[in-house]
Amino acid sequence: MSLSFQALSSLRHVPGFPQFSVSALLLGTAASFAVPYMPLFARNEAGMSPLLLGIFMTMMSLSGVLISTVLARWSDRGARNKPVMIAAILSAAIGYVLLCTTRSYVPLVLIASLFLGTGAAAFPQLFAFAKTHFALAGDDLADRSMITLRSMFSIAWMLGPAAAAVILGTAGFTGLFLATAVCYLLVGVPLALSRSRPVSRTPAAPVPDAPVQPAGPQRSLTLVALSFVLFGMSNTMGFIALPLHVTGAMGEPSSTVGWLIGLCAFLEVPFILSFALFSGRFSNERLITLSLGLFVAYFVMMAVAPAVWLLAVAQLIRAAVIAVMTTLGMAYFQELMPHRTSTALTLYANTNSIGAVLAGVVSGAFAQAFGYQAVFVLCAALTGAAFVLLYAVTRKTNAPALTTTQAGASD
Repeated sequence: MSLSFQALSSLRHVPGFPQFSVSALLLGTAASFAVPYMPLFARNEAGMSPLLLGIFMTMMSLSGVLISTVLARWSDRGARNKPVMIAAILSAAIGYVLLCTTRSYVPLVLIASLFLGTGAAAFPQLFAFAKTHFALAGDDLADRSMITLRSMFSIAWMLGPAAAAVILGTAGFTGLFLATAVCYLLVGVPLALSRSRPVSRTPAAPVPDAPVQPAGPQRSLTLVALSFVLFGMSNTMGFIALPLHVTGAMGEPSSTVGWLIGLCAFLEVPFILSFALFSGRFSNERLITLSLGLFVAYFVMMAVAPAVWLLAVAQLIRAAVIAVMTTLGMAYFQELMPHRTSTALTLYANTNSIGAVLAGVVSGAFAQAFGYQAVFVLCAALTGAAFVLLYAVTRKTNAPALTTTQAGASD
Protein backbone atom coordinates (compact mmCIF):
# COMPACT_ATOMS: atom_id res chain seq x y z
CA MET A 1 0.00 0.00 0.00
CA SER A 2 1.42 3.35 -1.02
CA LEU A 3 2.00 6.12 1.46
CA SER A 4 -0.47 8.30 -0.44
CA PHE A 5 -3.22 5.70 -0.18
CA GLN A 6 -2.44 5.16 3.49
CA ALA A 7 -2.71 8.90 4.12
CA LEU A 8 -6.16 9.02 2.56
CA SER A 9 -7.41 5.74 4.03
CA SER A 10 -6.47 6.89 7.53
CA LEU A 11 -9.12 9.61 7.25
CA ARG A 12 -11.91 7.08 7.65
CA HIS A 13 -10.94 6.85 11.32
CA VAL A 14 -11.38 10.59 11.86
CA PRO A 15 -14.54 11.16 13.94
CA GLY A 16 -17.46 12.04 11.68
CA PHE A 17 -15.42 12.13 8.46
CA PRO A 18 -17.59 9.66 6.45
CA GLN A 19 -20.78 11.47 7.40
CA PHE A 20 -19.38 14.92 6.68
CA SER A 21 -18.01 13.70 3.35
CA VAL A 22 -21.45 12.53 2.23
CA SER A 23 -23.00 15.82 3.38
CA ALA A 24 -20.36 17.85 1.52
CA LEU A 25 -20.99 15.76 -1.61
CA LEU A 26 -24.73 16.39 -1.38
CA LEU A 27 -24.26 20.08 -0.68
CA GLY A 28 -21.96 20.35 -3.69
CA THR A 29 -24.51 18.49 -5.80
CA ALA A 30 -27.26 20.89 -4.79
CA ALA A 31 -25.09 23.88 -5.66
CA SER A 32 -23.95 22.33 -8.95
CA PHE A 33 -27.54 21.77 -9.99
CA ALA A 34 -28.78 25.32 -9.49
CA VAL A 35 -25.89 27.79 -9.58
CA PRO A 36 -24.67 27.27 -13.19
CA TYR A 37 -28.17 27.62 -14.62
CA MET A 38 -29.49 30.48 -12.50
CA PRO A 39 -28.44 33.11 -15.09
CA LEU A 40 -30.22 31.11 -17.83
CA PHE A 41 -33.33 30.87 -15.65
CA ALA A 42 -33.28 34.60 -15.04
CA ARG A 43 -32.86 35.45 -18.73
CA ASN A 44 -34.94 32.76 -20.45
CA GLU A 45 -37.70 32.08 -17.91
CA ALA A 46 -38.04 35.35 -16.00
CA GLY A 47 -37.14 37.57 -18.98
CA MET A 48 -34.59 39.65 -17.05
CA SER A 49 -32.36 42.10 -18.87
CA PRO A 50 -28.61 41.95 -18.10
CA LEU A 51 -29.00 44.81 -15.62
CA LEU A 52 -32.02 43.27 -13.85
CA LEU A 53 -30.16 39.96 -13.76
CA GLY A 54 -27.23 41.73 -12.13
CA ILE A 55 -29.47 43.30 -9.49
CA PHE A 56 -31.11 39.93 -8.81
CA MET A 57 -27.75 38.22 -8.30
CA THR A 58 -26.53 41.13 -6.17
CA MET A 59 -29.50 41.02 -3.81
CA MET A 60 -29.13 37.26 -3.34
CA SER A 61 -25.41 37.57 -2.60
CA LEU A 62 -25.78 40.59 -0.31
CA SER A 63 -28.39 38.89 1.83
CA GLY A 64 -26.17 35.81 1.99
CA VAL A 65 -23.29 37.90 3.34
CA LEU A 66 -25.38 39.59 5.99
CA ILE A 67 -27.24 36.51 7.19
CA SER A 68 -24.24 34.16 7.23
CA THR A 69 -22.17 36.73 9.13
CA VAL A 70 -24.81 37.04 11.85
CA LEU A 71 -25.10 33.26 12.12
CA ALA A 72 -21.31 32.84 12.28
CA ARG A 73 -20.94 35.33 15.14
CA TRP A 74 -23.75 33.62 16.99
CA SER A 75 -22.05 30.26 16.45
CA ASP A 76 -18.66 31.52 17.66
CA ARG A 77 -20.24 32.81 20.86
CA GLY A 78 -20.99 29.22 21.82
CA ALA A 79 -24.08 28.27 19.83
CA ARG A 80 -24.02 24.84 18.23
CA ASN A 81 -23.25 24.66 14.49
CA LYS A 82 -25.69 21.83 13.83
CA PRO A 83 -28.99 23.70 14.39
CA VAL A 84 -27.66 26.69 12.45
CA MET A 85 -26.66 24.50 9.52
CA ILE A 86 -29.98 22.63 9.49
CA ALA A 87 -31.84 25.95 9.44
CA ALA A 88 -29.71 27.03 6.48
CA ILE A 89 -30.32 23.91 4.40
CA LEU A 90 -34.05 23.97 5.16
CA SER A 91 -34.23 27.59 4.08
CA ALA A 92 -32.42 26.80 0.82
CA ALA A 93 -34.76 23.87 0.10
CA ILE A 94 -37.83 26.03 0.70
CA GLY A 95 -36.37 28.76 -1.50
CA TYR A 96 -35.86 26.48 -4.49
CA VAL A 97 -39.37 25.08 -4.14
CA LEU A 98 -40.73 28.63 -4.14
CA LEU A 99 -38.76 29.48 -7.29
CA CYS A 100 -40.97 26.97 -9.09
CA THR A 101 -44.09 29.01 -8.30
CA THR A 102 -43.36 32.37 -9.92
CA ARG A 103 -41.57 34.12 -12.75
CA SER A 104 -42.30 37.66 -11.55
CA TYR A 105 -39.27 39.78 -10.78
CA VAL A 106 -40.08 41.15 -7.32
CA PRO A 107 -41.15 37.81 -5.80
CA LEU A 108 -38.03 36.17 -7.26
CA VAL A 109 -35.82 38.81 -5.64
CA LEU A 110 -37.55 38.32 -2.29
CA ILE A 111 -37.22 34.53 -2.46
CA ALA A 112 -33.57 34.75 -3.40
CA SER A 113 -32.80 37.32 -0.72
CA LEU A 114 -34.60 35.68 2.20
CA PHE A 115 -34.43 31.95 1.59
CA LEU A 116 -31.45 31.42 -0.70
CA GLY A 117 -29.53 34.09 1.19
CA THR A 118 -30.01 32.15 4.42
CA GLY A 119 -29.06 28.96 2.60
CA ALA A 120 -25.68 30.49 1.76
CA ALA A 121 -24.67 29.93 5.39
CA ALA A 122 -24.79 26.14 4.90
CA PHE A 123 -21.30 25.96 3.35
CA PRO A 124 -19.27 27.73 6.07
CA GLN A 125 -21.36 26.19 8.84
CA LEU A 126 -20.81 22.66 7.49
CA PHE A 127 -17.04 23.14 7.51
CA ALA A 128 -17.04 24.83 10.91
CA PHE A 129 -19.15 21.97 12.30
CA ALA A 130 -16.78 19.44 10.74
CA LYS A 131 -13.76 21.18 12.26
CA THR A 132 -15.12 20.67 15.78
CA HIS A 133 -15.31 16.92 15.11
CA PHE A 134 -12.05 16.51 13.22
CA ALA A 135 -10.11 18.23 16.02
CA LEU A 136 -10.49 15.03 18.05
CA ALA A 137 -8.07 13.29 15.66
CA GLY A 138 -5.20 15.76 16.14
CA ASP A 139 -3.97 18.69 14.09
CA ASP A 140 -2.39 16.81 11.17
CA LEU A 141 -5.34 14.53 10.46
CA ALA A 142 -7.76 17.38 11.05
CA ASP A 143 -6.00 19.49 8.40
CA ARG A 144 -5.96 16.63 5.89
CA SER A 145 -9.61 15.92 6.62
CA MET A 146 -10.63 19.51 5.97
CA ILE A 147 -8.77 19.58 2.65
CA THR A 148 -10.22 16.24 1.56
CA LEU A 149 -13.69 17.35 2.63
CA ARG A 150 -13.36 20.31 0.29
CA SER A 151 -12.52 17.87 -2.53
CA MET A 152 -15.87 16.15 -1.99
CA PHE A 153 -17.60 19.43 -2.74
CA SER A 154 -15.64 19.65 -6.01
CA ILE A 155 -16.33 16.02 -6.92
CA ALA A 156 -20.03 16.84 -6.89
CA TRP A 157 -19.40 19.47 -9.55
CA MET A 158 -17.86 16.88 -11.88
CA LEU A 159 -21.20 15.36 -12.89
CA GLY A 160 -23.68 17.72 -11.24
CA PRO A 161 -23.94 20.34 -14.01
CA ALA A 162 -24.20 17.65 -16.70
CA ALA A 163 -26.90 15.82 -14.73
CA ALA A 164 -28.66 19.15 -14.22
CA ALA A 165 -28.64 19.72 -17.98
CA VAL A 166 -30.42 16.39 -18.45
CA ILE A 167 -33.01 17.29 -15.81
CA LEU A 168 -33.43 20.72 -17.37
CA GLY A 169 -34.01 19.20 -20.79
CA THR A 170 -36.63 16.76 -19.56
CA ALA A 171 -38.37 18.53 -16.67
CA GLY A 172 -37.51 22.18 -17.17
CA PHE A 173 -36.49 24.57 -14.42
CA THR A 174 -39.28 23.34 -12.17
CA GLY A 175 -37.80 19.84 -12.16
CA LEU A 176 -34.28 21.21 -11.72
CA PHE A 177 -35.17 23.35 -8.71
CA LEU A 178 -37.17 20.54 -7.08
CA ALA A 179 -34.18 18.22 -7.49
CA THR A 180 -31.99 20.89 -5.93
CA ALA A 181 -34.36 21.18 -2.96
CA VAL A 182 -34.25 17.41 -2.42
CA CYS A 183 -30.45 17.46 -2.40
CA TYR A 184 -30.45 20.19 0.24
CA LEU A 185 -32.81 18.19 2.43
CA LEU A 186 -30.58 15.12 2.14
CA VAL A 187 -27.53 17.08 3.35
CA GLY A 188 -28.68 16.82 6.96
CA VAL A 189 -29.37 13.07 6.94
CA PRO A 190 -25.75 11.80 7.34
CA LEU A 191 -25.11 14.31 10.09
CA ALA A 192 -28.20 13.21 11.99
CA LEU A 193 -26.79 9.67 11.93
CA SER A 194 -23.37 10.75 13.19
CA ARG A 195 -22.53 9.46 16.68
CA SER A 196 -19.26 11.30 17.20
CA ARG A 197 -19.25 14.19 19.63
CA PRO A 198 -17.55 17.49 18.76
CA VAL A 199 -14.95 19.03 20.98
CA SER A 200 -16.29 21.67 23.30
CA ARG A 201 -15.54 25.21 22.31
CA THR A 202 -14.86 28.15 24.55
CA PRO A 203 -17.16 31.04 23.71
CA ALA A 204 -15.58 34.09 22.21
CA ALA A 205 -14.51 36.98 24.41
CA PRO A 206 -17.32 39.17 25.75
CA VAL A 207 -16.15 42.02 23.53
CA PRO A 208 -16.34 40.49 20.05
CA ASP A 209 -14.95 43.52 18.28
CA ALA A 210 -11.73 43.56 20.28
CA PRO A 211 -8.67 43.01 18.08
CA VAL A 212 -7.27 39.48 18.13
CA GLN A 213 -3.58 39.00 17.57
CA PRO A 214 -3.06 36.15 15.10
CA ALA A 215 -0.64 33.38 15.97
CA GLY A 216 0.55 33.13 12.37
CA PRO A 217 2.11 35.65 10.01
CA GLN A 218 1.22 39.29 10.62
CA ARG A 219 -0.90 40.38 7.67
CA SER A 220 -3.41 43.15 7.13
CA LEU A 221 -6.61 41.12 7.26
CA THR A 222 -8.50 43.94 5.55
CA LEU A 223 -6.17 44.00 2.54
CA VAL A 224 -6.03 40.22 2.31
CA ALA A 225 -9.83 40.10 2.39
CA LEU A 226 -9.99 42.83 -0.26
CA SER A 227 -7.80 40.81 -2.61
CA PHE A 228 -10.12 37.82 -2.12
CA VAL A 229 -13.14 40.06 -2.76
CA LEU A 230 -11.62 41.12 -6.09
CA PHE A 231 -10.99 37.47 -6.91
CA GLY A 232 -14.56 36.57 -5.93
CA MET A 233 -15.88 39.44 -8.03
CA SER A 234 -13.99 38.37 -11.15
CA ASN A 235 -14.77 34.69 -10.59
CA THR A 236 -18.50 35.38 -10.21
CA MET A 237 -18.62 37.71 -13.20
CA GLY A 238 -16.90 35.10 -15.32
CA PHE A 239 -19.25 32.40 -14.03
CA ILE A 240 -22.31 34.50 -14.90
CA ALA A 241 -20.93 35.36 -18.33
CA LEU A 242 -19.88 31.80 -19.25
CA PRO A 243 -23.31 30.19 -19.85
CA LEU A 244 -24.71 33.31 -21.49
CA HIS A 245 -21.70 33.74 -23.80
CA VAL A 246 -21.56 30.04 -24.73
CA THR A 247 -25.28 29.73 -25.46
CA GLY A 248 -25.58 33.23 -26.94
CA ALA A 249 -22.59 34.47 -28.92
CA MET A 250 -21.16 30.99 -29.57
CA GLY A 251 -24.53 29.38 -30.28
CA GLU A 252 -23.86 26.23 -28.23
CA PRO A 253 -26.56 24.24 -26.37
CA SER A 254 -26.91 24.43 -22.59
CA SER A 255 -25.39 20.94 -22.31
CA THR A 256 -22.05 22.46 -23.40
CA VAL A 257 -22.17 24.70 -20.33
CA GLY A 258 -22.65 21.68 -18.09
CA TRP A 259 -19.82 19.85 -19.82
CA LEU A 260 -17.37 22.74 -19.39
CA ILE A 261 -18.22 23.22 -15.71
CA GLY A 262 -18.03 19.48 -15.06
CA LEU A 263 -14.64 19.31 -16.79
CA CYS A 264 -13.29 22.07 -14.56
CA ALA A 265 -14.56 20.30 -11.44
CA PHE A 266 -13.02 17.01 -12.59
CA LEU A 267 -9.65 18.70 -13.04
CA GLU A 268 -9.90 20.38 -9.62
CA VAL A 269 -9.95 17.12 -7.66
CA PRO A 270 -6.32 16.01 -8.31
CA PHE A 271 -5.08 19.46 -7.31
CA ILE A 272 -7.10 19.45 -4.08
CA LEU A 273 -6.07 15.92 -3.11
CA SER A 274 -2.43 16.80 -3.74
CA PHE A 275 -2.71 19.45 -1.03
CA ALA A 276 -3.84 16.75 1.42
CA LEU A 277 -1.16 14.26 0.35
CA PHE A 278 1.77 16.68 0.16
CA SER A 279 0.85 19.22 2.79
CA GLY A 280 3.68 21.44 4.00
CA ARG A 281 5.71 21.20 0.80
CA PHE A 282 4.74 24.63 -0.50
CA SER A 283 3.73 27.99 0.90
CA ASN A 284 -0.02 28.63 0.90
CA GLU A 285 0.54 32.32 0.50
CA ARG A 286 2.81 31.98 -2.52
CA LEU A 287 0.50 29.49 -4.21
CA ILE A 288 -2.46 31.81 -3.69
CA THR A 289 -0.56 34.75 -5.16
CA LEU A 290 0.62 32.67 -8.13
CA SER A 291 -2.90 31.41 -8.78
CA LEU A 292 -4.18 34.98 -9.08
CA GLY A 293 -1.60 35.61 -11.78
CA LEU A 294 -2.70 32.47 -13.62
CA PHE A 295 -6.33 33.55 -13.39
CA VAL A 296 -5.51 36.64 -15.43
CA ALA A 297 -4.27 34.35 -18.21
CA TYR A 298 -7.47 32.30 -17.95
CA PHE A 299 -9.72 35.30 -18.52
CA VAL A 300 -7.64 36.47 -21.45
CA MET A 301 -8.07 33.04 -23.04
CA MET A 302 -11.82 33.17 -22.42
CA ALA A 303 -12.06 36.61 -24.04
CA VAL A 304 -10.26 35.63 -27.24
CA ALA A 305 -11.34 31.97 -27.57
CA PRO A 306 -12.78 31.39 -31.07
CA ALA A 307 -14.18 27.95 -30.32
CA VAL A 308 -15.31 25.69 -27.47
CA TRP A 309 -12.14 23.60 -27.56
CA LEU A 310 -10.08 26.54 -26.32
CA LEU A 311 -12.60 27.17 -23.56
CA ALA A 312 -12.07 23.54 -22.57
CA VAL A 313 -8.29 23.97 -22.48
CA ALA A 314 -8.72 27.06 -20.30
CA GLN A 315 -10.58 24.97 -17.71
CA LEU A 316 -7.26 23.38 -16.68
CA ILE A 317 -6.03 26.79 -15.53
CA ARG A 318 -9.31 27.58 -13.82
CA ALA A 319 -9.29 24.22 -12.05
CA ALA A 320 -5.83 24.85 -10.58
CA VAL A 321 -6.79 28.37 -9.49
CA ILE A 322 -10.10 27.37 -7.90
CA ALA A 323 -8.44 24.45 -6.09
CA VAL A 324 -5.84 26.78 -4.56
CA MET A 325 -8.17 29.65 -3.72
CA THR A 326 -10.88 27.49 -2.16
CA THR A 327 -8.83 24.90 -0.31
CA LEU A 328 -5.75 26.86 0.72
CA GLY A 329 -7.81 30.05 0.98
CA MET A 330 -9.88 28.52 3.79
CA ALA A 331 -6.69 27.43 5.54
CA TYR A 332 -5.17 30.89 5.10
CA PHE A 333 -8.06 32.67 6.82
CA GLN A 334 -8.13 30.16 9.68
CA GLU A 335 -4.46 30.85 10.37
CA LEU A 336 -5.01 34.59 10.32
CA MET A 337 -7.97 34.26 12.73
CA PRO A 338 -7.09 31.59 15.30
CA HIS A 339 -9.71 30.44 17.85
CA ARG A 340 -12.51 31.86 15.70
CA THR A 341 -13.19 29.04 13.25
CA SER A 342 -16.76 29.92 12.27
CA THR A 343 -15.92 33.60 11.82
CA ALA A 344 -12.79 32.81 9.82
CA LEU A 345 -14.60 30.40 7.49
CA THR A 346 -17.53 32.76 7.13
CA LEU A 347 -15.24 35.71 6.40
CA TYR A 348 -13.54 33.61 3.75
CA ALA A 349 -16.92 32.63 2.26
CA ASN A 350 -18.15 36.22 2.50
CA THR A 351 -15.23 37.58 0.48
CA ASN A 352 -16.60 35.54 -2.39
CA SER A 353 -20.15 36.59 -1.57
CA ILE A 354 -19.23 40.28 -1.39
CA GLY A 355 -17.45 39.85 -4.70
CA ALA A 356 -20.66 38.34 -6.03
CA VAL A 357 -22.63 41.32 -4.70
CA LEU A 358 -20.43 43.69 -6.66
CA ALA A 359 -20.23 41.35 -9.65
CA GLY A 360 -23.97 41.20 -10.19
CA VAL A 361 -24.61 44.84 -11.00
CA VAL A 362 -21.21 45.51 -12.59
CA SER A 363 -21.35 42.52 -14.93
CA GLY A 364 -24.97 43.27 -15.81
CA ALA A 365 -24.28 46.90 -16.70
CA PHE A 366 -21.03 46.04 -18.50
CA ALA A 367 -22.64 43.22 -20.50
CA GLN A 368 -25.58 45.40 -21.45
CA ALA A 369 -23.16 47.99 -22.82
CA PHE A 370 -20.44 45.81 -24.37
CA GLY A 371 -21.61 42.18 -24.39
CA TYR A 372 -20.71 39.19 -22.25
CA GLN A 373 -17.44 38.51 -24.05
CA ALA A 374 -16.14 41.89 -22.91
CA VAL A 375 -16.94 40.92 -19.32
CA PHE A 376 -13.98 38.50 -19.43
CA VAL A 377 -11.63 41.41 -20.16
CA LEU A 378 -12.92 43.25 -17.09
CA CYS A 379 -12.46 40.05 -15.06
CA ALA A 380 -8.81 39.90 -16.14
CA ALA A 381 -8.27 43.49 -14.96
CA LEU A 382 -9.90 42.85 -11.56
CA THR A 383 -7.89 39.68 -11.02
CA GLY A 384 -4.72 41.55 -11.93
CA ALA A 385 -5.54 44.11 -9.26
CA ALA A 386 -6.07 41.30 -6.71
CA PHE A 387 -2.68 39.83 -7.62
CA VAL A 388 -0.89 43.16 -7.20
CA LEU A 389 -2.62 43.86 -3.87
CA LEU A 390 -1.84 40.49 -2.30
CA TYR A 391 1.74 40.58 -3.59
CA ALA A 392 2.20 44.02 -2.05
CA VAL A 393 0.73 42.88 1.29
CA THR A 394 3.03 39.88 1.55
CA ARG A 395 6.11 41.83 0.45
CA LYS A 396 5.63 44.42 3.20
CA THR A 397 6.02 41.88 5.99
CA ASN A 398 8.90 39.63 6.90
CA ALA A 399 6.94 36.94 8.76
CA PRO A 400 7.20 33.41 7.38
CA ALA A 401 4.65 32.39 4.76
CA LEU A 402 1.86 29.96 5.56
CA THR A 403 2.01 26.30 4.67
CA THR A 404 -0.73 23.73 4.52
CA THR A 405 0.35 22.09 7.77
CA GLN A 406 0.11 25.32 9.74
CA ALA A 407 -3.52 25.98 8.82
CA GLY A 408 -5.94 25.24 11.57
CA ALA A 409 -3.28 24.09 14.06
CA SER A 410 -4.27 26.70 16.58
CA ASP A 411 -7.92 25.73 16.35
